Amino acid sequence: MARKKQISKIDETKVELAKTIAAQSENIKKSYLNFGNFFVKMFRWFSNWFDRLLFNRRFAKEIALLLAVLLYVSVNSSSSLSNTAASMSNSKEFQDIPLSVEVNDSVYEVSGLPESVNLTLTGDMSDISLATADKQKVVADLSGLGEGTHTVELQALGLNGRTKALIVPNQVTVTITKKISVELKIGYQYINTNKMDKIYALGVPEFEKDSVIVRASQQTIDKISVVNAMIDVSNITGDFTVEAPLVAYDQEGNRMNVDIVPEKVTAKVSVTTPSKEVPIVVIPNGEIPNNKAISSISLTHSSVTISAPQNILDTIDKIEIQLPVYDFTNETNVVTMPINLPSGVSKKDPSVVSITVTLADKVEKEVEGIQINYRNLGGLKATLSEEEAASIIVKIIGTQEMIDSYDVSQIEAYIDFSELEEGASGVVELPLHINGKNNMLSFVTERQSVKVTISK
Repeated sequence: MARKKQISKIDETKVELAKTIAAQSENIKKSYLNFGNFFVKMFRWFSNWFDRLLFNRRFAKEIALLLAVLLYVSVNSSSSLSNTAASMSNSKEFQDIPLSVEVNDSVYEVSGLPESVNLTLTGDMSDISLATADKQKVVADLSGLGEGTHTVELQALGLNGRTKALIVPNQVTVTITKKISVELKIGYQYINTNKMDKIYALGVPEFEKDSVIVRASQQTIDKISVVNAMIDVSNITGDFTVEAPLVAYDQEGNRMNVDIVPEKVTAKVSVTTPSKEVPIVVIPNGEIPNNKAISSISLTHSSVTISAPQNILDTIDKIEIQLPVYDFTNETNVVTMPINLPSGVSKKDPSVVSITVTLADKVEKEVEGIQINYRNLGGLKATLSEEEAASIIVKIIGTQEMIDSYDVSQIEAYIDFSELEEGASGVVELPLHINGKNNMLSFVTERQSVKVTISK
């Protein structure tokens, strides 16, 4: 009995809860209905009020003005939106785009074409932003055209329908001429000589053939000065063989655009190392102590072999060694000296030389009547001043044996007009030089300069 009474209490609780929920749902439903009725009433009221205002004759002008303003604002807003959309269109300019040509260049030569053009692309930003110079191609289509002068529209290829191209110039006038063939002799030109050791000398190349076929218009062929094989001599150290490209040049040295058959030629080049044997000349420097002079000079090598470019070798006839003698105190003195290379000489053999110098007592001898000579006079006229003598006395200093064997006719006294200041005229004073052509003797004179009167 107790259990049945407990179940009845639970059932009564559920029934009460259900009644409560149902009552709340009814209240919510009534609230929504009331809100909807209120909104409908407000809309009807506003509609009736707007109709009375819109169709009221009293406010007709004001309403018309307001509608006109609204229409104007609407149209301008649409135009602004259109302009904004148009502003999204972008452009990009490319300078010096190479111009391609579609033509049968084995038959025809074309003149009048620019090497490059300027290109401006206009279109959607998404398309233009991806455009690069290397992707652009502008073409002059000459296919189907024959000899003569033609005006051709240039075309930009590879563009989509949303992109427009402006080409400057957009058209060109070209002249098409039929090519002819001629046979021309081959010349040669060495290139990259600055990358070759200057010690080496290049011979005249030998070609597998001495002529080639050149194809171009008659007008172009008439301008050809030479067809050269361009022989690269970078880092060469000996004889070599190379496939040299062929290039045609006009009389002004400009490269010409012609067909050359074949385009390359095999060249064999001999490479030598120019050398020359020249004597070694010892030049004593300083004064020998103890009243001594040089009796003899002997060398372990009387000459040296030098290697250099031929143009440098041609300017060298001896190698001088400056020998200091101020500390020679023995009768016989042996010195080892390096052989210094003149500028431009790269090799020498030998590199050092041993010099033996023998001393003896010093004596002097005077030689009279040595005439004063002129050097490098050019177009000038020169006369000695009245107080100047035309000859001088020269004192020879050395060993008795050396002086006795010396030929005094080798003594030369001279003044050098290359030492004259530019524009000098009238009476001038120039240094007096003595040359005895014997390095083991000394030659001195009391006169140090000579006065002369010069005129042009």
